[in-house]
Amino acid sequence: MIANQTVKGTEVQKNLKKIKKIKKKQGKKLLAQKVKECDPNSLETVFKKKKNRKTKHKNKDKLNKNNPKTEAPVKEVPDLQSPEVVSSNWKNLLKNLSKAEDEGAKPKAAFVRRNKKGQLITNQPLKHPKAVQVGQKKNKSEKLQEAQEDDEDDVWFDDVDPMLLDGVKAVNNTSEALVKVNGFTGITKILGMDCEMVGVGMTGTDSILARVSIVNHFGHMVYDKFVAPREKVTDYRTAVSGVRPEDLQGAPQFKDVQVEVSDLLKGRILVGHAIKHDLKVLFLDHPKKMIRDTSKYKPFRAAFGGRTPSLKNLSERFLGVAVQTGEHSSVQDSQAAVRLYTMFRKEWEAAREAKQVKNNNSRRSAAKPKPEKFNVTKLDAKLDTESGGKRAMYCPSDSDED
Repeated sequence: MIANQTVKGTEVQKNLKKIKKIKKKQGKKLLAQKVKECDPNSLETVFKKKKNRKTKHKNKDKLNKNNPKTEAPVKEVPDLQSPEVVSSNWKNLLKNLSKAEDEGAKPKAAFVRRNKKGQLITNQPLKHPKAVQVGQKKNKSEKLQEAQEDDEDDVWFDDVDPMLLDGVKAVNNTSEALVKVNGFTGITKILGMDCEMVGVGMTGTDSILARVSIVNHFGHMVYDKFVAPREKVTDYRTAVSGVRPEDLQGAPQFKDVQVEVSDLLKGRILVGHAIKHDLKVLFLDHPKKMIRDTSKYKPFRAAFGGRTPSLKNLSERFLGVAVQTGEHSSVQDSQAAVRLYTMFRKEWEAAREAKQVKNNNSRRSAAKPKPEKFNVTKLDAKLDTESGGKRAMYCPSDSDED
């Protein structure tokens, strides 16, 4: 029975193979007939494979059974409200808020205590000389003002005239930077002077006085006059001097100005830049110990490599003020020279005193004659006895008795 079954199985397989071959032949014949009968444009439809619709539907059914469809809930998009409605809702919300929430943080409890230094530390505003307020918040504007004040207070100079510190704030305005507004406006012991000249002669290289300006210790002007020329002016030097022909018309005479200036300078310290040129055109002389020339001060010269600095460069470096940018002003130049002197007055005067002490000591040592030293030898003593000028140290006749 088993052998018969195996034989039948082999026969079935052979029959299936034959059937497949027959079907292929029939399919090829059908394709050939279709290709002959159909149009050449519709050849693509002929060679398309047919889909197995039964298996496709079966697979779909299996998938649907295993994985049931989960439909995602569709969210409805809310309609945007108009801005008027939104603002009204916000107003209603503010009305419903409690006052405690609206007020914000609660204020801290007040306290006052005294530290070891005797200061009263408190978080409340208290008018007391030893009160120190703690924990009070400040606005941005107040913080900025305090920071600016701290920066200004941090600028500290040793042994500097306090009026100079007032000028640091007003660097942009030269008039405020060089003049102490609330300072004394009269004549002081220290005066600053500057002159403007014009050219005379064939080439205009010779100079004569055209204007004199004198300021006091605080930069206030005490004297300022134009001077009538004594000769024909060939070059007004307006670009530098700032003097024009109309300025000299009706100006006072040179002699009158000379007398007035000499009276002002008498017994006072004169400050200027290259002051010898100003005194030369005025035909005046001033004691050397009473002159303070900013062009000869050694620290100023050292700052510029040992060269003679100009007043413009000195003002820019040490004062932060721009002078002589265009036409020169004798008033402004004298103010700048005085301010430079007052800035370094203590050091300047200390150096002068030290130099004077040194010179006095050297003079005294030179005035005292040194005592000459005489070295007496035996030969000198014998010569003296022989010549009879001096008596010998020992004479035998002194011991002889008659």
